[in-house]
Amino acid sequence: MKNYLNILLISLCVSLISCSTTASSNTKDIEKTREIQPLTIAHRGASELEPEHTLLSYERAIKDKADFIEIDLRQSKDGELVAIHDETVERTTNGTDRVSDLTLAELKELDAGKGQKIVTIEEIIEEFGTSTNYYIETKTDPNDPLVMEQKLVDLLSKYDLIDRKKVVVQSFNEKSLEKIHSINKRIPLVRLLNNEEIQELNLDTLNNIKEFAYAVGPNAQFIDDDIVSMVHNARMEIHVFFYPDDEKELTPKMLTLKVDGLITNNPAYTKEVIDSSK
Repeated sequence: MKNYLNILLISLCVSLISCSTTASSNTKDIEKTREIQPLTIAHRGASELEPEHTLLSYERAIKDKADFIEIDLRQSKDGELVAIHDETVERTTNGTDRVSDLTLAELKELDAGKGQKIVTIEEIIEEFGTSTNYYIETKTDPNDPLVMEQKLVDLLSKYDLIDRKKVVVQSFNEKSLEKIHSINKRIPLVRLLNNEEIQELNLDTLNNIKEFAYAVGPNAQFIDDDIVSMVHNARMEIHVFFYPDDEKELTPKMLTLKVDGLITNNPAYTKEVIDSSK
């Protein structure tokens, strides 16, 4: 009986050691997954260095080895999808009108900085082809008719960017993303979060977003370890964007928090910080 108990005790110890080793191994695997360096997503191109949303800005971003170039899309008066952030052309060109009140020909007459012109999404794709990846934001008002989405998906299909896995689409407008998802479920989507949504974020909300998107995009200023852990626990990615004046301060913190993507205004700077943190 004594020998039997000794054998049983030894067997139990071996089993516990095995379980401990397996748990440790699984933890290390998870940590290793989170140590993969984040994507660098060039915000409107290398917008800190060149006029935003211009071919010059995108050329610089690709030269600086950004993983994606980020493109904001609005519609011109005649329905063309053009790369521009604001509702009006005033901040980024020598014009003053709303984008939606100008035809493509009228937009092309404006100077976007350093002699650059406003470009369409198709012109950008034709220029860079598959030499880069595209991270596209639909800029639509929730009350506007959802007409941009079909045009965009048709264009991405025309250039075979969906099957080649060369494109991600993001938006603050959930209806826009849901429309794209209904047209083509193979397009990876990112739900941008406004500041109020970040503060109210919970697992239920993330699970609802996960029905159509694989990642969320909040402002880095409002991100902490709890938010990142919540997103990762929901098995989603988190891609953060910055205000231009706080990017250099917050980038190292985002790397420490192990976010999955950095929407950067200066890809060369971000790559340098990532490399120095390894």
